[in-house]
Amino acid sequence: LSFITRPLEVIFLRYLFSVMILAPTLMLLIWFFKPSHHLSIALVNKSVPDESRIEHAAIFWMLNHERITDATGDPYDQDNDYFGFYPRLGGDFMARDFSLYDSAKLDSLAEAMDILYLADTYGVYTHDYGGDLDGPNKLLYGGFNSGDLAFLRAMRAKQKLVIGEFSLFGPPTSRSMRDSLSAVLGVQWSGWIGRYFIALDTTANDALPPWVVNLYQKKHGDEWPFFDSGIVLVNGNDIVILEYSYHLDQETPVIETQSVYADQYGLPESVNYPFWFDIVSSPQRENKIISIFHLPVNAAGDSILTVNGIPGLFPAVLQASDDEYPFYYFAGDFSDNPVSPSLAYFAGIEWFQSFFYNSQQVDDRRQFFWRYYRPLFSSILKQEVQHLQR
Repeated sequence: LSFITRPLEVIFLRYLFSVMILAPTLMLLIWFFKPSHHLSIALVNKSVPDESRIEHAAIFWMLNHERITDATGDPYDQDNDYFGFYPRLGGDFMARDFSLYDSAKLDSLAEAMDILYLADTYGVYTHDYGGDLDGPNKLLYGGFNSGDLAFLRAMRAKQKLVIGEFSLFGPPTSRSMRDSLSAVLGVQWSGWIGRYFIALDTTANDALPPWVVNLYQKKHGDEWPFFDSGIVLVNGNDIVILEYSYHLDQETPVIETQSVYADQYGLPESVNYPFWFDIVSSPQRENKIISIFHLPVNAAGDSILTVNGIPGLFPAVLQASDDEYPFYYFAGDFSDNPVSPSLAYFAGIEWFQSFFYNSQQVDDRRQFFWRYYRPLFSSILKQEVQHLQR
């Protein structure tokens, strides 16, 4: 009888408080007792200008969430378990890559690895690393090199899974190395890269790189007539600006997935993508297209694309068309995402994903992580675990 005399508000708050405490605890316990799986992963990230290491944060989030461990059974550590650029205090740095490995050591390493993930090869420049912004922007370290190519070929020869991402083909990678890479992977880079910016107003958006404005003004005088949001497309010294409301029906590029692949990988049929991407193709049809990028241009924007030879539709995710050489290419900077690392340790956290991003903020990359990258990479990891258990 005492129960029914309590105010309903007090009862509700007590139950709510209990759920708020018990649910996360239960999710953490389920994750803790979930079986782990061993996958040996060689991750390459040459673009780590600071100790946040956000450029590969999403990858390690996924490895921890799926309880993927290394060959010794230890969880992966995003601060140490990769090949590439290691920042140090005082402006010093260390580079760890395959350039000093001989063929025998590369072959042995490829035998021990299950996955090669080429996350970022753009590199680190002096302006990224605390150098004088008024001085020349010199490359400190970066680019896909001969050691990377030799290891890639060793992994392919052993039919190991290879995943590549945006910036793999672009500078500072040399033309000859790019051609070799294209021949191995069956992916052709057009030379164009792009990114959405929530504001093209130089006084309102610190994320708009000065080199974008400088490149445009070199071709058009001192003019910079853009203020709204938009998509910037760059190919060497060529630059194209698609401004929202003038050239675009929708603000951001859209990634679209056919229903058959959406069902296979647990992907939405459409999702906004507000970050860096490159325009690639697979002309020899060596790879199948899982998802496509759609630049949502109006008639004016379509004319600009046509004049510059830029497609409005192009691959976002490619997969090898056969099982002989397992391979994926993500034509966007997918793994660079500010997702909270602590959330990786809660089983079923994806059911509450809408609490962890702002759906009204079109440049919130976390929405892309939760809705697209998480289910995609989770499916790939699970497929690989199943493959190795056969």
